[in-house]
Amino acid sequence: MNRIKISPLASASLNKATSQVGEKLASLASENLAGLPDAAADCSLFVPLHYAKTYQYPLVVWLHSDGSTSEQIQNVMPGLSLRNYAAVAPQSVVGDSVRGFYWEQTRSCIEAAHASVTSAIDRAMMRFNIAPDKIFIGGFGAAGTMAYRIAFEKPDLFAGLISINGPIPETHTPLSDWKKCRRLELFWAHCRNSITFDQSKLCQQLRLLHIAGFSVTLRQYPGDDQLVDSMLSDVNCWIMDMIQTAVTD
Repeated sequence: MNRIKISPLASASLNKATSQVGEKLASLASENLAGLPDAAADCSLFVPLHYAKTYQYPLVVWLHSDGSTSEQIQNVMPGLSLRNYAAVAPQSVVGDSVRGFYWEQTRSCIEAAHASVTSAIDRAMMRFNIAPDKIFIGGFGAAGTMAYRIAFEKPDLFAGLISINGPIPETHTPLSDWKKCRRLELFWAHCRNSITFDQSKLCQQLRLLHIAGFSVTLRQYPGDDQLVDSMLSDVNCWIMDMIQTAVTD
């Protein structure tokens, strides 16, 4: 169980033409749930290409980056996969349409984030045929940190956690039930030249996870604090590997 896998540096080169085509296809297969009169009012759904009602899809719960909105999911999913997953993106309650929305690490905002994620998952499961044991939560930067919080609070709800350049939260005892949390599979990506999350902090937190017995897939990428398609492609491979391993087991 206590295994840490570190890959070589991933390439940060992008296929811009493919990405643009993917975004156009995704926009045709997307739904915006803004305006619903509940906690999921500000969330967006991503419909997989050629959605089949008889197939149980894995669900990706994507927390938007700081300064963005739940609509970010329509740009993220083409880099991950247009076909493999249904996805939902709750929107933080902190912020506005002008400056964007943020995942603040205060107790009240953490509680609001929990409620938003739970309601968004419920909404996705009403809309799609979802495999309940294949729900993954993730985000970039502060959203990745919030994803840690939510997954550590409800480890039985998620099959895996994806934090891209988001450090482990250090306030409000996020690992109070660490023995239960370590069953979670973790994909942790890090930008080598990150200003907000330097390598010394990464090493310190990695040692903590190692001592606690977590299973971590760690990948480092060149560049600074940017989300690029190569990261999302690696996340797709990681999720699909876990799903295929579970089937063969």
